[in-house]
Amino acid sequence: MKIPPSKTAFIQLKNELQTIKDGKEILQQKRDILLKEILGILDDVENLRERLNEAVIKSYNLLVKAYMETGKDSVIKEARLTKFKGELYVYQKTFMGIPIPDVKFKLKTDKFPISSVSESVFIDVARQSFLEALQLILELSRVEIKAWKLADELRKTVIRVNALEKYYIPEYEKNIKMIRSTLEEQEREFLYILKKIS
Repeated sequence: MKIPPSKTAFIQLKNELQTIKDGKEILQQKRDILLKEILGILDDVENLRERLNEAVIKSYNLLVKAYMETGKDSVIKEARLTKFKGELYVYQKTFMGIPIPDVKFKLKTDKFPISSVSESVFIDVARQSFLEALQLILELSRVEIKAWKLADELRKTVIRVNALEKYYIPEYEKNIKMIRSTLEEQEREFLYILKKIS
């Protein structure tokens, strides 16, 4: 940026530089808070993934046992007897001004068999185990969405901090130094002329 050397421009640039430095400090604080939040969420994600893996393995093992105990046709028949419906609610929450969707899922059973107990205990237990795994899947997706949103905002914040540190602040400092140098030179010339006149 080309700025004519004057005291007004010098003062204006110094004020703008201070504003930019204050903005950089705020962005750095935002970056640190986002990073801390993301690291906390990643611990939750890891924990939920482990629990989900265990729940899915357990559910499939129970399904295999039910299949081995009662046969393929019985398992398919039991699967068709129960109908499930879910209600998905998406709420918008904000974290430091960042909109983050919060997902709530409510599972409803439309139709159960006449008897609440099926031919096989393993079918009943497998059904319940798969419902628990579904709840974990939904919880994991909610937490991961939050992590991705915050990570995207962190990326933008880091880019802004880097732009201020590596381009704008050095550019302002260079212009301030150039104007200061020019003004000092003009002042020396003016003093030299005054001495010559007197």
